[in-house]
Amino acid sequence: MHSVHERDKEEVVTLKVWESEKSMLHLPLYVAIKEGYFDEQGIKIQLLNRSNTATQDPYADNLADIILTDPVNCLYRKSVNPSAPLIIAVLAHRDGTFLLAREKENFTWEGLKDKNIICYPPETGPGLVMEKIIRDTGMVPMRDLCLYNRIPDELRLGVFKSGSGSYIQLTAAKAIMAEETGAGHIIARPGEKAGAFPSVLCTVQPEIINNHADAVQGFVNAIYKAQLWMQHEPDIVTGAVKIYLDELDKKTRNKIIQYYLKMGMWSPYPQVDVKTFNDITQLMKTSGQLAVPVTFKGTVNNIFASQAINTIKYIPKEEREKSWFKKIIG
Repeated sequence: MHSVHERDKEEVVTLKVWESEKSMLHLPLYVAIKEGYFDEQGIKIQLLNRSNTATQDPYADNLADIILTDPVNCLYRKSVNPSAPLIIAVLAHRDGTFLLAREKENFTWEGLKDKNIICYPPETGPGLVMEKIIRDTGMVPMRDLCLYNRIPDELRLGVFKSGSGSYIQLTAAKAIMAEETGAGHIIARPGEKAGAFPSVLCTVQPEIINNHADAVQGFVNAIYKAQLWMQHEPDIVTGAVKIYLDELDKKTRNKIIQYYLKMGMWSPYPQVDVKTFNDITQLMKTSGQLAVPVTFKGTVNNIFASQAINTIKYIPKEEREKSWFKKIIG
């Protein structure tokens, strides 16, 4: 699902990237577009989501070349279809949800015993992260505590406000806005507790790798460069946020960015390591989310990420400015 144009007698591949919806978790992608990193790699990007396509399924008719997805959806699809897209890079390294209580408290995860949590279903990334934390703390979901994980998304906060649930797991934006309106208090961030558990993966159709490996490499190079520059120069996100996440007010955006940077959300490490992969697949198996076993070798292709790390090096701003000045004066 790519298009090729003539430019200076070179082929310019346009990769169609599905992101479902705009998300702060996708910030390296937006930075790479805004700063021209994809252009540097000789490729174009066309963003697809539910608002600009007729279908809701990016896997139908090979709608997209690259699909941004959470690990649960990715690994489940791989388990039922060996030819499903391969993981080529990690876009966001941590879960991005927040946990709210009705009142401020000295919260501990062990204190969840015998409590009720309004959370996400285990077949979603945030839901599986919550299950991981609960099990890592020595508890068993639905035995040591109750999880309300089947409440429709649009009703969850209303149910919490009405008095159900001791805690509620929300997206960062909804959590911050709920706190500002007095609906609760942010007491924990699952992504900090769970550690390495990627919330967004970049996956690619196998035929795109076969036919346009250079374009795929260019895509990963640009994503890695954005992550690298964001680590050293966090202010670089400002322009991209204004363009792609303008529906969020400035105060909320800034809070989320600061939280996420502190968590290492976009650390410049695009590879998927074996331990993280095995931890996720084992947890999915335990929670009944994996149809049949999947293998690291058959699911992950770290070649592009490794090449990006070896190729793209951060250049301090002052050195870039000196280089630019030298070009100007000849």
